[in-house]
Amino acid sequence: MERGKELKIGILVLVGAGILILGVNYLKGFNPLGRGTEFHAIYNRVDGLAVSNPVIVNGFKVGQVSSIEFDASGTGGLHVTFLIDQPKLQLTQGTVARIVSNDLFGTKAIDLIAGRGAGLAQSGDTLFSDIEMGIAESVKQELIPLRQRTDQLIAGVDEILLNLQTVFQDSATQGLPKAFESIQRTMENLESTSKTLDLTVAENRSALKGIVDNMESLTGFVNSQQGALSNALGNFSQISDSLANLQLATTLRRADQSVAELNRLLSGLNAGEGSLGKLLKSDSLHDGLMSTNKEMQFLINDLYLNPQRYVRVSVFGGREKRNMSKKELERLQRLIDAELDERDAQ
Repeated sequence: MERGKELKIGILVLVGAGILILGVNYLKGFNPLGRGTEFHAIYNRVDGLAVSNPVIVNGFKVGQVSSIEFDASGTGGLHVTFLIDQPKLQLTQGTVARIVSNDLFGTKAIDLIAGRGAGLAQSGDTLFSDIEMGIAESVKQELIPLRQRTDQLIAGVDEILLNLQTVFQDSATQGLPKAFESIQRTMENLESTSKTLDLTVAENRSALKGIVDNMESLTGFVNSQQGALSNALGNFSQISDSLANLQLATTLRRADQSVAELNRLLSGLNAGEGSLGKLLKSDSLHDGLMSTNKEMQFLINDLYLNPQRYVRVSVFGGREKRNMSKKELERLQRLIDAELDERDAQ
């Protein structure tokens, strides 16, 4: 009696376990009692695709993955088998079974993308396979160009820093601080000059206005006298034409001849030709004049010293003889000496 109860309990446990397993699988989408069309696909990787993951077409579930195992070729490929439980769905021979992300949590699914083949795929056929790029791979692909540019930017910054270090370590740039100070002083001077110029303009604004007014008046006067200026220009043109009509060439030719004759005359004088040339080049006249000057000096001196030799004055027909006193002779001698010294100095 007790064994019968134990057998019943065991059977109930087994049945309950079976029902639980079937219920869990059913909730996962696996229907062991259902029938469908079987297809296959070979992948290099499945990126988390598991049995019972859905098979979709245009976002609608049409089946599920039934098994995943290594391919019999031994190349490491994964053989995925999935069932389509929609009898109205017909797949062409070019249909692609792509593994895609089904939600934000990374659950994978197989998305059937219709091909352009003319015939229909039959149950048991192996479809073309593809794997959608995941979020991480997409971000990685997007970041690759950014990373390359960042590396280039960092390399450029490094090169700039090295160049700056080289420049500031060069002995030729040790004077850069002084140069910067000089530039700063120059800018301050320019600013001061600008302020001074502004003040000058402000102080002389009335004078500048007067100058501008005068210029406007002058411009108006010139405009008003335009006819007179035209007549003056015309008269000047007539004068220039008259000058052009004169025999300037003949006059200039005669002037050249006169200059040539004058040059020949000066050349002859310089060469000592003629009386004037001999007078200029010979020292005989100078020597004669100097000799005559000396003789005249001696005569004057003798006249001062002995005037009775040259001038005789008689009173009542008699001869008056008078000799100069000693003081007069000394005074006369001093005058003669001073005159001679002055001439020698000249």
